[in-house]
Amino acid sequence: MASSSGIKAELTCSVCLDLFQDPVLTRCEHTFCRRCVLQFWGQQRRNICPLCRKVCPSAQLLRNRALAGVLDSLRQREDVQLCAAHHLEKSLYCCDDQQLLCYQCRDSPRHQGHTVLGITDAKARYKEEIENTLKSLQDRKSKCEALKIKSEKYMARLQDWARQTESQIKNSFRKLHVYLNDEESSLIQQVRQEERDSSRKLQNMTEEVFQELRVLQSSIQEVERQMQDGILDLKGVKDIQARLAHTLPTPVLIMHKVPFGKFAGPTEYKVWKNLRKFVDTVPSTLSLDAESAHPNLEISADGSSVRLKTPQLSQVVCSRLSLEPCALAAQGFSRGCHYWEVSVAGEGWAVGVGSRSALERGRLALAPQAGNWPLTFHNGAFECFYPLHTLAASSKPQLIGVFLNLDSGYLSFYDARDMSHIFTVPSKSSERLHPCFVPPSSGETLSVARSERWETLALCST
Repeated sequence: MASSSGIKAELTCSVCLDLFQDPVLTRCEHTFCRRCVLQFWGQQRRNICPLCRKVCPSAQLLRNRALAGVLDSLRQREDVQLCAAHHLEKSLYCCDDQQLLCYQCRDSPRHQGHTVLGITDAKARYKEEIENTLKSLQDRKSKCEALKIKSEKYMARLQDWARQTESQIKNSFRKLHVYLNDEESSLIQQVRQEERDSSRKLQNMTEEVFQELRVLQSSIQEVERQMQDGILDLKGVKDIQARLAHTLPTPVLIMHKVPFGKFAGPTEYKVWKNLRKFVDTVPSTLSLDAESAHPNLEISADGSSVRLKTPQLSQVVCSRLSLEPCALAAQGFSRGCHYWEVSVAGEGWAVGVGSRSALERGRLALAPQAGNWPLTFHNGAFECFYPLHTLAASSKPQLIGVFLNLDSGYLSFYDARDMSHIFTVPSKSSERLHPCFVPPSSGETLSVARSERWETLALCST
């Protein structure tokens, strides 16, 4: 049986001394690479066989299909194991360079002094390492597949959320559009009806004036005629004088009855007042619970504001969490959507929600793991602790809006002056949640914005 090296020698082009690439047969039945024989002919300027020197017309070059098939099979089977430099089987492994070698490569200066093993010995030696590597790859593949599934799930959730939110926005604005269009049509119809009614009254008055003009013209002509003829009919003159005593209709009286003020007032504000019935979540009216408050907090008589009696009161650290003097609202929520606004000033304040069980002698831990979800303001920046996020404030906050959606389980904070979003955090709890208030550490007052104040602020912004 022919050796592997002998077989490969038979499959080697005599021009490039490499395995045939696109083998072709000449008229003399010698086989070469198509590129090799064409280059050779180009150099010789004659189409002669590189081996036997016979003339071979280029038109008679035929592809050696059988040999090409053998070569393709050989490459598919031994391409990785074949040394590109020596065309010998790579049956050795260099441990230093981590390469497969043939025998000639092993004896080259490049690998002298290296530890070289046979393929079988190398596989046995590195079997455990390869198995560990394979296991690591499989584990990483599993993690990637799990991450891919999770990402696809999140993508689906994101798309569902986006579609639902888009639908909700469209429905909300559709109701507003319908109301505004109906209100606009109604007001326009009222104006047009008033125009028709007043026009009809003015038209009737105008016709009366025209009739009076005709009578007056006739009377004038009659009196002038009698004066010219010198014949005076005193009885007729007295009748004319009596007619002149009648009051003429005046358009001013009609115009005074047109309801200009009904339509010329603050139309936008009146419409806005009526729009409130479409608002699902209006600002809640809250009052602070004095019984829940820390002794160092002073709550106003109407329960709308709170401040520190002693601003320098130090924090108390418990379970590695700082506890702040806090007051809860008397109102608590376990379901639904709720919104309230808080007037803030100074530094070191916090607003959010918390449970009564999280209170420790009037102090509250400002952390979600304690069952509380606050927004704090320190050193000109907002801080939110789920996880810790910091956002620099573009200006000193004055009015903070807090929106609690217990049905969906999230809490959002806004700059209520323009309703720009600050943070949104998840806030699911099995307990009833109460709005919580930590007044500024500098001693300023923190106040709950009542509903009437909200209306005043909205009116001022129009």
